[in-house]
Amino acid sequence: MPYDPKLDWKPDDDVTEADINRWEKGIADAHVQLAALSADVSNLKIRMNTLESILPENFLYNKFDDDLATVDSIIVIRGYFNEAQTRLEV
Repeated sequence: MPYDPKLDWKPDDDVTEADINRWEKGIADAHVQLAALSADVSNLKIRMNTLESILPENFLYNKFDDDLATVDSIIVIRGYFNEAQTRLEV
């Protein structure tokens, strides 16, 4: 159950046992959620490192540019036009 904050406190409101229990429950729930997210981030980091490690010769950092001036025809079987960079990425 999501945390249910009390947002209408008044200066003379009494703090009750229910209020403190609600706070403690919210803190506990946040820690459970944080632990789950930490595990997810760790798993994603492992997966990304694995993917990067199987790419040949630091392929991520190699950049190949060609203006295709000498090509008469080309068939692209996979790729897309990157509008932001105004280039075809295959």
